[in-house]
Amino acid sequence: MDNRIISENRLIKMLKKSKNILLIEPPYRRSYIPLGLAKISTFAKSHGAKVTYSRGFITGDFDLICVATMFTNDSDKVLKVINECQNNLAMNIFSNPHIPIIVGGIYASIMARHVLENTKKNTYVFTGHSKILDCFLPDYNLDYGITGYFNNVMTLFTTRGCVNKCTYCMVWRMEQEYYICPNWKKNIENIDREVCMVSDNSFLSASDEHIENVINCLNKNNKKVIFNNGMNCRGVNDRNAALLASLKYTKQGFRIGFDRLEDDGYYQRAMEKLQKAGLKLKGNSYTYILFNFEDTPQEAYYRATEAWKFKSNPYLMRYRPLNQTHKKLDYIGKYWTKNLIRAFSYYGTTYGYNRGDKTFEGWMKSSDIKLTTEDWEKWNYRR
Repeated sequence: MDNRIISENRLIKMLKKSKNILLIEPPYRRSYIPLGLAKISTFAKSHGAKVTYSRGFITGDFDLICVATMFTNDSDKVLKVINECQNNLAMNIFSNPHIPIIVGGIYASIMARHVLENTKKNTYVFTGHSKILDCFLPDYNLDYGITGYFNNVMTLFTTRGCVNKCTYCMVWRMEQEYYICPNWKKNIENIDREVCMVSDNSFLSASDEHIENVINCLNKNNKKVIFNNGMNCRGVNDRNAALLASLKYTKQGFRIGFDRLEDDGYYQRAMEKLQKAGLKLKGNSYTYILFNFEDTPQEAYYRATEAWKFKSNPYLMRYRPLNQTHKKLDYIGKYWTKNLIRAFSYYGTTYGYNRGDKTFEGWMKSSDIKLTTEDWEKWNYRR
């Protein structure tokens, strides 16, 4: 293994010995605080270090630079920031050009080789996540420049990992072990923010006891809740449906997945249980609908219409390969066309289902997008 892909122990040693750390979040689009950097900040401060946050390189007497990453299609922004750091360090006679730069996060974990091949030798990559850093509360005292609604929202993981290994998902590639985070309760009780964004990737895979403890704690501390990652519809039962219904949600704060036709039946039963338990789905819920993967347009359309039946807004998520390093929307699934992807996306985002006869075909009559005979053949294909 390349010695520039570092272990958790090496990461912690490098953080412990550093006294002045620059935390960089590249200038890609984001809505939430960089959780990894926020936990590094708390850890570093607990060991007497000074911490500075920035969205790009700034000069200073730093002895370590940590760079966050998100999705692989923002790789150009990440690499540009890293190279700017290295070039500026090399040109400044008062700086050490060999200051280590540690890169972590989604892109770094999925494509570590790509990061290292496009940067200089003082770049190190930490893949996955750190159980040690996870035990520290995020540092909300830094100004992350978050504007709008999420400026006052706390991020919480009560579990890590996912028991499923869906081909289209990066979670199990980063978090290979499913376990309960030991400090989840401290986050809820000690962070003074009204809205809690629960970001567990497989919350309902936890024990009934854990689910009940988390929900009771959220209610006791008067938190409004967003379940940022969709619930696994197969995990909903009568007991946890009642618990989930007891929470106070933000607008569309309850989210559930219907990403595969194989979940047909499970999704409907889950929604029925949630409704019976008293969870108001209209205005309070999203249903994640993955499309353009291995599905046909009719299968995606069916899943979306099933969500509408329960008054849950379908959130259409266009599949892109996990290792795509550019922003172009050029991946087209086997059963799709460029025109169909565009039309189906617009149909969802403009709430086309509320117009006319509520069908895609009806909406297309007033759309500026014109489908060809080939497009319509693909649209109507059933297997």
